[in-house]
Amino acid sequence: MDPVKITWFGLPGVPLLWVLTLMAFGVFGYRVGQLVGLLRRGRYESRFDQPARRLAHALKHVLLQPRIFNERAIGLPHFLIFWGFVLYAGCFNWGLVRGLFPFLPVPYPDEVRVVGWFLEVFAVLVLVALGAALVRRVFFAPPHLHLSLDANLILALIGLLMVSTVLGSAFRIVGEGGHTSAWAPVGSVVHGAFAGMAADTARRWAAGMWWVHMMGVLFFLVYLPYSKHLHLLAAPFNVFFSQAATRPVGDLGVRGATEDLTAGASRWQELTWKQLLGGFSCAECGRCDRACPATASGYPLEPQQIIQKVKNHMVGTGLAPTNGNSLPKLIGDVITEKEIWACTTCMACMNICAVWNEQVPLIVTLRRHLVSQGQVERTLQDVLGNLQRYGNSFGKSDRMRAKWTQTAGLKIKDARKEPVEYLWFVGDYASYDPRCEDITQKTARVFAQAGLDFGLLYDAERNAGNDVRRIGEEGLFEMLRDKNLQALGKAQFKKLLTTDPHTYHTLKNEYPWNGHRPEVLHYTEVLDALLQAGKLPLRTRLAGRVTYHDPCYLGRYNGIYDPPRRVLRALGLEVVEMPRCRDRSYCCGAGGGRIWMEDTEKIRERPAENRIREAAALSGVTTFVVACPKDIAMFRDAVKTTGQEGRMAVKDLAELVAEATT
Repeated sequence: MDPVKITWFGLPGVPLLWVLTLMAFGVFGYRVGQLVGLLRRGRYESRFDQPARRLAHALKHVLLQPRIFNERAIGLPHFLIFWGFVLYAGCFNWGLVRGLFPFLPVPYPDEVRVVGWFLEVFAVLVLVALGAALVRRVFFAPPHLHLSLDANLILALIGLLMVSTVLGSAFRIVGEGGHTSAWAPVGSVVHGAFAGMAADTARRWAAGMWWVHMMGVLFFLVYLPYSKHLHLLAAPFNVFFSQAATRPVGDLGVRGATEDLTAGASRWQELTWKQLLGGFSCAECGRCDRACPATASGYPLEPQQIIQKVKNHMVGTGLAPTNGNSLPKLIGDVITEKEIWACTTCMACMNICAVWNEQVPLIVTLRRHLVSQGQVERTLQDVLGNLQRYGNSFGKSDRMRAKWTQTAGLKIKDARKEPVEYLWFVGDYASYDPRCEDITQKTARVFAQAGLDFGLLYDAERNAGNDVRRIGEEGLFEMLRDKNLQALGKAQFKKLLTTDPHTYHTLKNEYPWNGHRPEVLHYTEVLDALLQAGKLPLRTRLAGRVTYHDPCYLGRYNGIYDPPRRVLRALGLEVVEMPRCRDRSYCCGAGGGRIWMEDTEKIRERPAENRIREAAALSGVTTFVVACPKDIAMFRDAVKTTGQEGRMAVKDLAELVAEATT
């Protein structure tokens, strides 16, 4: 029985289907037009370069969804629900066209045996996945997951579509005399429950299930752009236009902008269209909040809420404008300054986001406005003043930058006066912080012992600008960058070497080398290469169990995970991984300028303290190994405040290499 040839409530099927379809697509199109209009009011940026790479990135992360499996409990169920949605969306359109144009010589989807088989099998799989999702939401809901009525309604609607598919198959089998088929595996099982039904009644019920299915999808189509499941439409575009498809992760640049964006944004219209698109793409799953060290520590920041607040503010004021004087301000009324300054820019949120939202660049954009207005706390103002005046965050003379070489009696080449293979860009903390001075000296001795041809810029080196830029002081970053490039242009070297991951990232990814970028290496990569080449003979084989902390700017930002671990194992040490390691590593709390800021609010526990407790829980581990000068400062303080002194030692990788080679 053709479902569109049945009269329902006195209305013929085909005209009824046409009316419902035109209404649904009309409402859907109107709403989508409104939302696209909002995006068009944002600032322009070019995200249309390298379309082939973008397409490959989108196909991988939309169709395979590898990031969904970062949380195993819901990964597979969500994957099944997604592919069920894809299958049913395709078959819905097929069935809709067949219903609207009944004269077409094509069958309905479920009349094609192989398609019908897939529809029934996926119906069961999706129902099981929905059950798992429901149990998780009701009994095992993770922190920051939005438990809204909206989400439950969508789950119920999807369940209705699956059930209507199974029942439709069962009723057809009853209507055809009870002849089961391997091509209808689920319907063949379920039809027994309706075996006593008259054939004509069963056929009419089968047609009714088709209508339930079609009206359910049409309702879903209308509801979709008004609900949290708008991400089903927006996320594929968000992934396609992701900066990670064509640029280094964490890139703060805005390509193709037609105006100066260094002043940041104080209104949603001053954000770029891509930053606004993130709000429509957000699945409200809370993954970013669960990964955020600021959120876990009790700081007033939830990355998901930043995205959602921008979206809600944009939709609320953009589609229903009121008197301009009464509109809430984006910064202050909608998003507080404390939220904006709490971010460590560790990129844990971006790393785990399944729809590839870019929370860190958005937060930095908001920071730029605060900096441009002078709305910066006193300690941070002092640091920025030091950087502008002295070129370093410590406010010390540039002549003091290489004082550590004198106190240790080291004679290191001046790369401005004689050629070297490696130019060591030391960085502020390794140069000035008393806690790092001994480590810097030991690192230099290890390099010398290996016969490494290296030199320094001495007093010509300035802060590389990584944290300055992430604070939002783009102008100061450009000044520091240009001075460093000028000094580097006068030096003679082949490769750049640094011990600071923040410096490493900026030199490698954010300096405009005009096509002549040198190879930029972190010292862990150099030590690994020296040990593998036999140029750094070990005199003492170390023993014991250690754990290694992946710095955010070395790991998540640049994918350097294995060299430091190979070095530790080459020294004879057993590396015991913390539960959060590699790209899931937990931030020390220093990044994004946080190391220069005071904690004015009461928090539960600082990120570095949480990390030390995680390491202390490992059996037999007494050494916490780091590869960043800022980590030395953060974690050695955390060892004291957590009462782990005498139980846990924080050591730089270079210290251990020095122990094994001297």
